[in-house]
Amino acid sequence: MRLKCILSSYAFILFWGIIFIFTLPSLVIYFLVYPFLKYPQDTFQNLASVIYKIFFKLLPVVKLEFDLLDELPKGAIYISTHQSSLDYPILGYFIKNYLTVTNLNFTVIPFASFVGQLIGARSLKKNSLGDIAKMYNEFEKLLQDNRNIIIFPEGTRSDGNKLHKFKKGAFRLAIKTGKPLVPIIIDGSAKILAKGDPCFKTTKTTSVKVKMLKLINPKNFKDEKELLEYTHNLMEYKNNV
Repeated sequence: MRLKCILSSYAFILFWGIIFIFTLPSLVIYFLVYPFLKYPQDTFQNLASVIYKIFFKLLPVVKLEFDLLDELPKGAIYISTHQSSLDYPILGYFIKNYLTVTNLNFTVIPFASFVGQLIGARSLKKNSLGDIAKMYNEFEKLLQDNRNIIIFPEGTRSDGNKLHKFKKGAFRLAIKTGKPLVPIIIDGSAKILAKGDPCFKTTKTTSVKVKMLKLINPKNFKDEKELLEYTHNLMEYKNNV
């Protein structure tokens, strides 16, 4: 148990250490390009992708196995199963030009909040309907501008065995904008770092499989309920194959 906790502490220090080292030069680049680009955060996201790759390279307990589409969709809503806090950097590893929503309260750590905003993470405040509406309006505008959204439709982390019920947000967004859903199955991250446990569950190299399914066109469904049910059934089946 002690070794597992030491390893998880190493991972935490490694992750934020790499980010801290890259923050100053990335901020210089960010503010240099800020006046000339509509979405200057793309520069920071590209650097974040490099950081994630270095992080997983130096974290021997995680072995990533990708099975992605030949061409990643643009202007799409990426929806993923969610087993661990490792899932955020896993998706940021290969998805570009995005915003994502998280239940994590970044505001308790100012540096983490600042970095999260730059990377494109929006912290969801529960029971704040005004903030939720504002966030989804921002999502709609970005999708129409051919950019991407990342959402975990379960709204929380699962144990990897069975999917929780899906929240409506991603499917309502798809129906309203006509933009495709891109389902992603992440399997194995719960075997490394589970919800509510600060320590890794293993010190052995563990495979985390990331499989991207075919696009789902919301125009083929009569409403968000039908789209949600179809997508949940599909992802639950693929999650257990």
